[in-house]
This record gives sequence, C-alpha cells and structure tokens, in this order.
Amino acid sequence: MTNRPLAIFDIDGTLSDSIPLHQTAFLSVMEGFSFPSLNRDWASYTHHTDTAIFEEAWSSAYGRRPSLEERGEFHIRLENEFEETSRGRIIAEIAGAAAFVEHLRDAGWAVAFATGGLRKMSRRKLSAIGVNFADDLLVTASEYVTREELVTQAIEAARIHYAHTPGRVVSIGDGIWDLRTAAALGLHFLGVGTGPKAEILARAGATVVSDFRDKSAAIGSLQQCGLAQY
Repeated sequence: MTNRPLAIFDIDGTLSDSIPLHQTAFLSVMEGFSFPSLNRDWASYTHHTDTAIFEEAWSSAYGRRPSLEERGEFHIRLENEFEETSRGRIIAEIAGAAAFVEHLRDAGWAVAFATGGLRKMSRRKLSAIGVNFADDLLVTASEYVTREELVTQAIEAARIHYAHTPGRVVSIGDGIWDLRTAAALGLHFLGVGTGPKAEILARAGATVVSDFRDKSAAIGSLQQCGLAQY
C-alpha cells in the first residue's frame, strides 16, 4: 500500500496499565546499586527511558558513563526484578487497547512499538494484554537510550518490515516526554490518559483520548490529530 499510515505505540500507560509495577521494580533496582546519592524524580532526567535514567544516575555518581558490562548488569537486574514483582499480578490493558491495535491493522495501518522499557519486560506486557506483535517492530531501551532514537528506529523498522516508506506517522503515548519526542521528530501525536496526565497533554496542545474502547472515535483522532508542538 502506497503511503500506508504508521502508528507507533508507547506501551506503559498507553497500551498496558503497568506503570506501578514497572516503577516498583525500577526503584528497587536503582536503590540496589547504592549510588552515593540518587535523584528519584525520574521525570527530571534528560531522557525518559530505563537505560537513559540509569546512565545519567551513574554518570552523576561516578563522573563517567557506565561500561557496557555495567549497563548489561542493570538490564539483567531490572528484567529479573520486574519478573519477580509481577509474578502472580495481573497486567491489565488500557481499556480496548488490544482490540484497537487489531482494528488499526485491519484498517490498513502499519503498527510498531517504541518503549522506554527493556525488551523482555515489554514482551511480557504486550503478551499479557493480548497484543500481537512482531519482534522486529518492537524497539526498546535494551537497544537504544533516548526516546528520539526509539521512535526513529521504530519508523525504520516499519519501513523494512512493511517494505514501504510510511505516509502519515502518528506517535501515541501517555507522557509529556512522548509529546516532546514527537515534536522533536516532526510527527503527529495522539495522547492517551485521564485526569491530570490528560490535562497536561491537552494543555500542551495534544489531542487526547481516555482509552480505546470506542474504536471509531480513536481511529478518527489518529487521522485528525495534528503535528506535535512543544
């Protein structure tokens, strides 16, 4: 399909209601590294991904970036901790998420995923909520550090997977960092959320849906949302 539109989904808080579980595991692992001091305001870090936050905390504590081995150790610890934290717990979907992803595909959209979480954890979340995905269309903080890299690589992954250059590209996320990333890359943006989170995105000018139960309304918002500005 020529100029097939592309939807790039964040996962935590966008498709899966997994932020509390993720944050519990993340805090436990970060504290386990016994940094001399640790800024626990994750939103204040330069880049909002698991790997970027770890690297910035490490650099702040030790005056250098972590080695590949040290970063790898962080990844192992976090994925193991999330597995333990989520054991026996239900990871719920944001209402209507799995059905909406399939509805998009049926409507001719290409779909990819770009998340600030790690790969093993992200697979677990998508599988738990029943979202079908091709592994090459899942781009995670196991491979890339910044949100801009994640989304850029998701676009490239979609280009290769679907064998065409995407037309309209819409980034879909629940955080202000998702909006910033879309704006930096010149992409359309659709926010997801309720309450204060939705208000922050709406005040910044984003189109926001509360969930995906109304598939027609959600796809209409995807088709109509404007280029992100921040």
